[in-house]
Amino acid sequence: MAQRLGSVDATVPFSESVDQTRVPTPNNFIIESHRPTLFDTPFHHHTSVEVNFLQNCHLDYSFSGQVAKLKANRLVVFWGAAPHKVTDVYGEGRITNIYLSLGQFVRWGLPSDLVKAILSGEVIASRNDDPLDALLINRIYNEKHLEQPPWRRTHLAEIETRLRRLALEGWSTLISSPSRGNGFSVRSTTMQEVESMLRFISENFTLPINVKDIAAASSLSPARAGQVFRDVLTVSIKKHLTRTRLSHARMLLGSGPIDFRRSA
Repeated sequence: MAQRLGSVDATVPFSESVDQTRVPTPNNFIIESHRPTLFDTPFHHHTSVEVNFLQNCHLDYSFSGQVAKLKANRLVVFWGAAPHKVTDVYGEGRITNIYLSLGQFVRWGLPSDLVKAILSGEVIASRNDDPLDALLINRIYNEKHLEQPPWRRTHLAEIETRLRRLALEGWSTLISSPSRGNGFSVRSTTMQEVESMLRFISENFTLPINVKDIAAASSLSPARAGQVFRDVLTVSIKKHLTRTRLSHARMLLGSGPIDFRRSA
């Protein structure tokens, strides 16, 4: 039997402050597992990318009033910048939440279609049940006490690989874009500014762009852009741009010899 909550219009608007308790430190992640319940607070949002996995239950998640139905045994991925909360729970199973820093998610260099879907605010889910997902998620949760760097790197690599497989297999889109007409802000101004800079970098990193150009993409001064970018991604604009270029170079090297005369 479903547990129900009143209309979203009756709730108190979410706070503009970001929930920092769900933002992991660099090269790390946060994992939680519990019986899902209705939120007793207004919509919350955070800067991390969230991966959810339900077992023996399903639920309704409201993103700024637009409902996504999360099924058991399906990976669900979204950027937590969109205000969200649980509004209905069916069954008495468990939900496991993995929180990845946006910086970590971007640094992986995942397939561009997947990254663009997440950063544009889509809520996506794996298309089919995969018994290996429960084994993977449960193992990572059961090993969460292993906080030594080699273990953390291993767990992050396992999460990265699963997201790469999701990109290859394809996904179902539960919400194509968060609702903008219900009085709730889809994401804070800061999130919009960071998204604009990330998109500009991803589309122009092969050109001789600099921090000033990237800041202009969000109509910010270089100083303000640098502060906002570091607050969300935990790295500087310059460092992220360098990493993006190096990742692209490594990809080209892995594809065979590069004709530098042709690319000059």
